[in-house]
Order: sequence, then C-alpha cells, then structure tokens
Amino acid sequence: MIRQTLIAAAVLFLAAGQAIAAGALRSHVAVTADVVTVGDFYPDAGRFATTPLFRAPDLGTSGPVPAAVVADRARAAGYLDAQTDGLRHVVVERLAVTIGMPQLEAAVREALAARYPDAEHDLLEVSLRGFPGTLQAATGTHDPVSVTSVTWRRASGQLTASLRINAGTQSRTANLTGRAMEMAQVYALARPLDRGAVVRAGDLIVKNVPRTRLTARHVENPEEVVGLAARRGIQADRPLREADFEPPLLVKRGSKVTLVFKTAGLTLTTIGRALANGAEGDIVDILNLQSRRTVSGIVRAHDQVEVGLVHRRIAQLQETN
Repeated sequence: MIRQTLIAAAVLFLAAGQAIAAGALRSHVAVTADVVTVGDFYPDAGRFATTPLFRAPDLGTSGPVPAAVVADRARAAGYLDAQTDGLRHVVVERLAVTIGMPQLEAAVREALAARYPDAEHDLLEVSLRGFPGTLQAATGTHDPVSVTSVTWRRASGQLTASLRINAGTQSRTANLTGRAMEMAQVYALARPLDRGAVVRAGDLIVKNVPRTRLTARHVENPEEVVGLAARRGIQADRPLREADFEPPLLVKRGSKVTLVFKTAGLTLTTIGRALANGAEGDIVDILNLQSRRTVSGIVRAHDQVEVGLVHRRIAQLQETN
C-alpha cells in the first residue's frame, strides 16, 4: 500500500514538473510576424498570449533579448506568472524565405506551364538575368513571388518577364530577360565506348537537349541500342544517334568457327576459318580447314555458322523479287 502511494505521488510530482516546464520561458523563439507576443515567449500565457511585447527582428535575422526584460514586460502586460526560469537571454529569430534567381526562375517556369499547357513543365529550362543578390520574404507569405507579365518567343526561346517580390519593406518589382528552352530527353553514354563494344543498359544516361535540335536519328528509347555494338569509338556524355551502332559481330575475320550442317535430323560439325566479319544472320564465306574448300554459311551464334541453307535462302529471295 505504502509503495503504491509513493508511486502515485511520484507520478503526480513528475506531471506537475512537466506542466511547469511546458509553461516555462522559451530559450529560443521563432516568429513569422513583425511582432513578438507574450505567447511566443510563454506557451501557457492563456488570454495574454496575443499581447505584443517587442518588434520582431528583420526578416532572416535573430538577436538576444534579456530574459529579465521579457519577464518584466510580460508581467506589465498582465501575465503575472512570467519568470526568467533561470535564463539570462532569449534568442528571438524572424523566420524568412530567401528569394533569389532560382526562386524567380521557378516562378516563371510555373507561369509558362500554366499559359502553355502543351509545354512539358519538367523539361522547360529557364535561365534569367537582371536580379543580383537575394531578398528575404516572410515565411508563410502567400505567393512571395508573383509573375505580373511574361513574353516568350517559343521558337527562339527569348523571354522577358516582370515579377513582384513581396519581401516586406523591401518589396520590389524585378524586370528580367533570358531564355526558356523546351528540352527533350535523349540518351548518352556514361563512359566512353570502344569500337565493337556492346552497349548495356547500365552504360546509358539521360541527357536533355533543346527540342529544336532533336532529330529522328537521336536515341530516345534505350531499347533501340541496348545489345548493339559501337560502329566506332564513342565519347561519353554525347547525345547518341542510331547510326553510331550496328549489330555486334559474332564472327570475326581470321577466327576459327564451328561449321554446322543439319539435314534429315542429322547434325554434322567441323572447324573452319572465317574469311569475313559477320553479325547474326549475315552470310559469310568460311574456309573448311578439313577439306580446304570455301563454303558460305549463315551466322547463327558466336563463332558458329550454319551451312547448307545459303543456296535455299538465296533461291527464296530470288522468288520474292
């Protein structure tokens, strides 16, 4: 019984301590308004919470206020429970949003996307000039940056825009010029590729290029080139073109290959030497190393050529012509 009573008393004591701590003077106060109130300093100020005590610092700045001065002013305003609670100073911060060129460009991009719904917002690259430095806008301000006018020559990308920046006493109008380019996503190599090397999916990266420079020859789908071989050495980070690639060579001139002859359920193999390069499906000449005769065959796999079907295939092609 005594133990339960002690536990209950301890719980009540801790709860009372937490209540006192909850209503204690804050050591750091962050505000968005231009005044600091009793409630900003004391969370349990009740009906005195909205009573102003000090002017807030400038936007984006902070400064110390003596705790004794805070407590005196709070009591003078009617909140008699105000104490320093062991603090010497209270840091008061005025929250702000930094407005610079990135924020202005983002606002213009949003305005263009709203005016031109067919323009892809994520692929609209805006670059402006005419606004040095930054301004501080109050946190929570509705539309701290608003675009009042914008003129865009879509074909050339030339752009002029006027924006209103709501930054308290520093509010101003910015007249900017620059470019807004519609971009397209194409593919480039993450690393250089040697001639004959086969492209893997991990070799490719996405690269943005101006849509006005896009041609049908650019690679816009990775499936167009994955598995193909570089026709020549290709540099990294350069937009790829379909002409940069060709089917990979499965047979190389001078290399030994397996000759395969199939007929009536019977498969015969022998060794030959390739007299030409060949990709899958190509017809190449092979020197039969056993008979020393040159035969023609169709490349089927790596260093593998099927013979005996070439004449039949040629006959079929002639029939269709």
